[in-house]
Amino acid sequence: MSVHPTAIVHQNARLHPTVTVGPFARIGEHVEIGANTTIGSSSVIDGYTTIGEGNVIHPSVIIGAPPQDLKYKGEKTFVKIGNDNHFREFTTVHLAEGEGNSTIIGDGNLFMAYVHIAHNCKVGSYNIMSNCTTLAGHVEIGNRAVLGGFTGIHQFCKVGSMVMIGGMSKIVKDVPPFIKIDGNPARVVGLNAVGLRRNNVSKESLASIKELYKVFFRSEMNVSQVLAKWEELVDANDDNVKLFYNFVKNAKRGVYKRTRRSSVSEE
Repeated sequence: MSVHPTAIVHQNARLHPTVTVGPFARIGEHVEIGANTTIGSSSVIDGYTTIGEGNVIHPSVIIGAPPQDLKYKGEKTFVKIGNDNHFREFTTVHLAEGEGNSTIIGDGNLFMAYVHIAHNCKVGSYNIMSNCTTLAGHVEIGNRAVLGGFTGIHQFCKVGSMVMIGGMSKIVKDVPPFIKIDGNPARVVGLNAVGLRRNNVSKESLASIKELYKVFFRSEMNVSQVLAKWEELVDANDDNVKLFYNFVKNAKRGVYKRTRRSSVSEE
């Protein structure tokens, strides 16, 4: 283990022998850090925080600080982070509120500078969050989504997998999988066909998703009407179509459906 002499590591913290801790970093008593993880200078890892293997935490990152939630009264809560994530400068990840609850991050995510992950958020894997993206409390992000810089997401919203959100967008409802969305107020601007191909979605599945997009976003039917006739309208056996269906069916804040027709792209 390589710990700079100016770093402060609590004697009860559990660090794998291959962890590197930079100058002036601070590691708290209840922290556990896995193999080959690097902690940059002046970063603070505190609270009941577990960090997996191969993570790169750049300088001045704060993980495991108390949440910015007035309901929090010091109860025991957690941050749980997987493997191979990159946290750029000044990113903040806060503890959950509510006894025993967790803020959870999966694997392979890139959090660019000044990203904020608030209490009780659940972030999947292989997402990219550009500079100053802000997730309010209880936000959930799927897998392989791309969030543009300065995007703000309202508390309790969910963002589906393989979504692309334009920079400076304001998200106040759930964002279904596979779409591009942009603006304040946000509007659906097309299918994220390029993102789907980059993530090796098969041609057959992509064709099913395109048909789904036309039915859901281009028809005059409302959400309830589309769901009621789902099996008649699309290939309901496709796994990605099922993912979309379950997301929309279980949405709690309503979903974005309105499009800017003039800029819709279905490459």
